[in-house]
Amino acid sequence: MTVTVDHLTPVEKTLLVTLTGRALDARKRRPLLGDRLADTVSGRLAHDTLNVSDTVAIAVAVRSAMLDRLVGSFITAHPDAVVVELGCGLETRMHRIAPPATVDWYDIDLDEVITLRRQVLPELRSHLVAASLTRPGCLDAIARDRPAVIVADGVLGFLTEADNRQILGALTEHFTAGGELVFNAYTRIAARMMGSLGVLRSVGIPKHYRGFGFDDPHVVEQLNPRLIFVEEQLGAQARETARFPWPTKMIAKVFARWRAQARRGVWVLRYRF
Repeated sequence: MTVTVDHLTPVEKTLLVTLTGRALDARKRRPLLGDRLADTVSGRLAHDTLNVSDTVAIAVAVRSAMLDRLVGSFITAHPDAVVVELGCGLETRMHRIAPPATVDWYDIDLDEVITLRRQVLPELRSHLVAASLTRPGCLDAIARDRPAVIVADGVLGFLTEADNRQILGALTEHFTAGGELVFNAYTRIAARMMGSLGVLRSVGIPKHYRGFGFDDPHVVEQLNPRLIFVEEQLGAQARETARFPWPTKMIAKVFARWRAQARRGVWVLRYRF
């Protein structure tokens, strides 16, 4: 039996884009990410066909792999860590990383998304938190005195600057033992173009939609001075580029030499607090 997603809002339906991207990658002869569970979960859903191109699928797979490595490295250094996935959607990162039992993993999203997640993703043993990220107290159920790595794939770009300021402040205030924040960012032009992208229009994002973007990683430090910029990683320089199709590989090589342009693609940032 398949589960419908018709009741979700357009922003909530963006979870289909990343899920479909990972599923399409998993079906390839030489996948970049190889997330077979994502393909299985995709088959459990009933929804209209999405306009997910091979370019989008590659970008989703690469940024997922990049974030996986950052989260995995933090867990290796802190085997008693807390992992918090903001706006988890139908993310299967816990399955891919397979953390030790000493790690507590929390997936946070809105009520309807968490309900859907319970229906189609029973394999994962994460703690599910049904709450708006902008609601005070949404982190109350999460241990605060252990090292924490916060990961967000896409969600921060769909919130306002004020919402980001509030969420980032709540995170650094809650986790008293410190930790890291890793997420994929959008440049200002990429954020302005969100509503014009066919893949987002296919889930109902209006043409006039504008996300939150910035061009300088230090903008996040201005939103919350407790966050210290550590590094940026560009998809055009990721290890997965060696397995790109030839035309995509050539484009990635050009972008890798032009940082401002490469940031408009897959752009992953890491901060400590």
